Amino acid sequence: MNRRLNVEETWPASPACAPQRLVLTWGAHEVEVTERRPTLTVGRRGVSDIVIKSGMVSRLHARIEFRDVSFSLTDQSSNGTYIADSVGATRMVRNDTHVLTGTGTISFGINPETSQPHLVKYAVNP
Repeated sequence: MNRRLNVEETWPASPACAPQRLVLTWGAHEVEVTERRPTLTVGRRGVSDIVIKSGMVSRLHARIEFRDVSFSLTDQSSNGTYIADSVGATRMVRNDTHVLTGTGTISFGINPETSQPHLVKYAVNP
């Protein structure tokens, strides 16, 4: 007697990967970077997704992207970007890329130790 094998009986389904998202909040605003919306821009110009009106912020200051299952911030500015993680370690990124993990804050062009008017909070959520 021939019995047909059910594929699910033979090979268990692989667990689905939970979609990742990066949540950015500043003031009363919130925006997400996901696989569906993989790129976000920050700058002084009105065409940026996050507009920061400050002389220390470049017209196109930074890009935040989802690629290869991680979130990265690429600074394209003269004044750099300061990234502080959840334990308070701050790193300055200038014309370079930094992978964002966990939670923390981002300051575009302004050292957060001297001034905090434009802090953006970030959280990577699985």
